[in-house]
Amino acid sequence: MLKKNAPQNNASKNKEQQENQNQLALQNSTDQLKKIRSALRALRDAVILLNDDDGLEWWNQAAEDLLLLQSADHGESIFDFINVPEFRQYYHNKITANDGVHMKSWRDPNRYLKCELTPFGDEKLLIIYDVTRLQHLEQMRRDFVANVSHELRTPLTVLMGYLENFSDQEDMPRQWRRGFELMTQQTARMNRVVNDLLLLSRIEIEETHELHYIDMTKLLTHVYDDAQAYNQEYGHTLHLQIDTYDGLYGSEMYLNSALSNLVINAIKYTPKGGNIIISWAKTTDGCRFAVTDNGIGIAPEHIARLTERFYRVDSGRSRATGGTGLGLAIVKHVLYQYDTTLQIESSEGRGSTFSAIFSTAKTCSPP
Repeated sequence: MLKKNAPQNNASKNKEQQENQNQLALQNSTDQLKKIRSALRALRDAVILLNDDDGLEWWNQAAEDLLLLQSADHGESIFDFINVPEFRQYYHNKITANDGVHMKSWRDPNRYLKCELTPFGDEKLLIIYDVTRLQHLEQMRRDFVANVSHELRTPLTVLMGYLENFSDQEDMPRQWRRGFELMTQQTARMNRVVNDLLLLSRIEIEETHELHYIDMTKLLTHVYDDAQAYNQEYGHTLHLQIDTYDGLYGSEMYLNSALSNLVINAIKYTPKGGNIIISWAKTTDGCRFAVTDNGIGIAPEHIARLTERFYRVDSGRSRATGGTGLGLAIVKHVLYQYDTTLQIESSEGRGSTFSAIFSTAKTCSPP
């Protein structure tokens, strides 16, 4: 009889052990969940869990303090508490944006917030950071660059004037002439850097620009003509392909600077006798501007950093071509005004394509 009941006893014991393990696993999961919620409650950043109807499911103490939430607000729409146009636009149209949305606090205009939305399943996790200190530091940096650049213009103008005046003297000793030529070249280069810094500062500081209709056919023809003049010493073959008459609304001065930078870069970094194509075409997403060359190309590890200020793939070659290291940073900030980014496709030794797609919301037919 004992032998006959042994399997039943073992099965009962195994079942009990399995139940104990399941209960222990459930307890561990519950404890972990409590720790996670305790950690989220302790965060200084506001954390909010939203359901598929944009309603409040859960929030931490920082969110409660920021939005003045109460327990009765469970299930209420997030837009009842953050009724800011920038947030609503980001929430509905840019939910996959990596950088979130920056905006002023709706309660304190001196406070700056950054909202990031992460979808998972039918729910969304909203995190709100206080970036007031970072915003002030960034503003201090912008002001410093703008002020220093502005103050450098006057002494540089004086230096360039005297250097030019002395260089024109026919009786200048031969051993001095080379020195004056180098000083003239370097002050001219410094002047270009200062001008680019001032332009970049204006683009960054001016939050809004007066918008006008931009005739892209006319603008690109102007860019092409300037490029042809610059191209004389390089001997490239330049092509201008315009497949649509659609234009844009924006600042023509800044856009001209950005597109010209891309074309001039293609000319400078393509060996003599190359081919460069400037194009403007309609796509399913809007209109696409592109500059394609068969130049030296760019190694993959450099592409992500090309729009950083003063970043150089080859500093010696960049200085030889007269570059300031700010051209692509200017392009990046101008394109930001059109809610688009610079796309770079390149292969070493085979050439590059720099392009940007302007959405249908930014393009328009000729008036």
